[in-house]
Amino acid sequence: MQTVVYDLDGALYINLTNRCDCACSFCVRRDHKGVGDHNLWLDHDPSTDEVLEALRQVNLEDYREVVFCGFGEPTYRLEQLKTVGAWLKAQGKRVRLNTNGHGELINNRRIAPELVGAVDVISVSLNMDNAKDYQMTVNSRYGELAFDAMLSFAKDCAKQGIDTCLSVVDVIGQGRVANCRKLAAKVGLPLRVRAYIPPETPEYASGTPGEE
Repeated sequence: MQTVVYDLDGALYINLTNRCDCACSFCVRRDHKGVGDHNLWLDHDPSTDEVLEALRQVNLEDYREVVFCGFGEPTYRLEQLKTVGAWLKAQGKRVRLNTNGHGELINNRRIAPELVGAVDVISVSLNMDNAKDYQMTVNSRYGELAFDAMLSFAKDCAKQGIDTCLSVVDVIGQGRVANCRKLAAKVGLPLRVRAYIPPETPEYASGTPGEE
């Protein structure tokens, strides 16, 4: 049975897809099956009904928030994300989206306005401070175009009134982190610096630890 929802550090996570436009050099998918005891490789993308059924099997009151973050880029499943997110908000839950910020390239349209009413918080992975090094790190199918698209998407989400931040992991080095702080300030967004957690530790998960 595939893992559609899983818990981690007091939050409930939704694993919508394994599809991703990137092959990040640091990605946990390179040599891990999932997070802790949760195998996040899917045999198929779960339908909206499958996701809602999985959510109905847990007590949502046990979790401080629900997060779209699994073993792929959630915005590949934009329609499911919007429907499920709206349902969760109707249940009174705080909903967060962890994303690489390439959703507008993936869907070939502006999507930030569509996320209003589906998510409360969006965390966009900044990863690097310039397009060239960013592409060398994330290896997006969209090339260096992905960097500016990611920043544009993040700014647009903030303009829609969604609580939006950029994030980096401190493993990139203090100099890079300082540059990312300057870039985040330039585009008017807060930056969250997450502590690097080695792959051998149980709580290791790409894009999840340290994001409160």
